[in-house]
Amino acid sequence: MVLNIIGWSFAAAVTAWGVTLSWTKLRLVHTRTALEEQIRYWHQETVKARELAAQLKHEIAIFSKGCQQGRQDVMAIMPLLVAAQQGEPAAKLAETTEV
Repeated sequence: MVLNIIGWSFAAAVTAWGVTLSWTKLRLVHTRTALEEQIRYWHQETVKARELAAQLKHEIAIFSKGCQQGRQDVMAIMPLLVAAQQGEPAAKLAETTEV
């Protein structure tokens, strides 16, 4: 009778250990899958962020060139604006634009 109880107790302990081990392995697989999914997601987000940064860098360069061109255009027409404000004749305005 005592051996029977010991035997069944041992079988129950081994069964509980096996179930726990199986559950742990399954949970580990699910956790790894979730982590790999997160890694893929953040990798895609990193690629998108780098593409956006490159695009913004390009746009900033174009904007800067446009500002420089606009500044040069304003500097070129300033003599004309000053001459027009002072009421100089058209002949003198033509000479000013050549400068």
